[in-house]
Amino acid sequence: MTGTVSGRLVPILALCLLLAGCLALRRERAAAIAEAAGFRAREFDAGAFVLAGFERGAPAKGGTLTVYLEGDGRAWVSRTQLAEDPTPSDPLALRLAAVDPAPAILYLARPCQYVEGAAARHCTPFYWSSGRLAPEVVDAAMRAIDAAMAESGAASVELLGYSGGGALAVLIAARRRDVLRVVTIAADLDLAAWTHHHGVTPMRGSLDPVAEAARVAALPQLHYVGADDEIVPPSIVEGFRRAAGLSADRLVVVPGYTHHCCWAETWRELIARARQSAVPH
Repeated sequence: MTGTVSGRLVPILALCLLLAGCLALRRERAAAIAEAAGFRAREFDAGAFVLAGFERGAPAKGGTLTVYLEGDGRAWVSRTQLAEDPTPSDPLALRLAAVDPAPAILYLARPCQYVEGAAARHCTPFYWSSGRLAPEVVDAAMRAIDAAMAESGAASVELLGYSGGGALAVLIAARRRDVLRVVTIAADLDLAAWTHHHGVTPMRGSLDPVAEAARVAALPQLHYVGADDEIVPPSIVEGFRRAAGLSADRLVVVPGYTHHCCWAETWRELIARARQSAVPH
């Protein structure tokens, strides 16, 4: 009997791994990364959504909470087919958070990532397609950050976001007065230019960071993008830089890097550089 069950499971597991479609496996991967780095799991009841996350450490009273915002995840299985669940197969923002030496870190997944059952309320494909940066998405992240800061006694927040999480970081920063700095990695900061570049339907359900560039222009910030990134080419981030009136050194194009490679491997050096250069006045 055991041999029969195992025989049936092997092709199922193989297909699951091939398609990166099993939520349980993606949850286990994230949990393993978090546990190895000393994080504990959290869930935030945050308005329209329940947001999953991990946290480590606590700031000194009145200190800074570092917040990492995950990318869009597994939003599409092909150019024309949306995924049934946006949980990332490779949570890059979590891997960045895991190597960051900051004393107090909160990692937040995007709406509908890593949650299921009652916690997956309002989880329709709209929120990982044209509505991935809808006002209620920004509101949910704001609520989760507020809750974490209230619990910890933090007075300021450092926002770091990968890909769509970087776009979310800018939108959050435009609505807060306690932001110490913003650091983005491979972020689609000009949605109109990004959708035009890829020849896809405009994301009319989402807020566009470039439209709010002036609201964050005075904030300390640094934007990283890979020179070989074909998903978010440097020109997209350059458009945001110009719209915000930022100096050329606020955009760092890293030679040889793509949308996925090789941020986690060198993140300690890159985040140290960001903190040294994006200093509040």
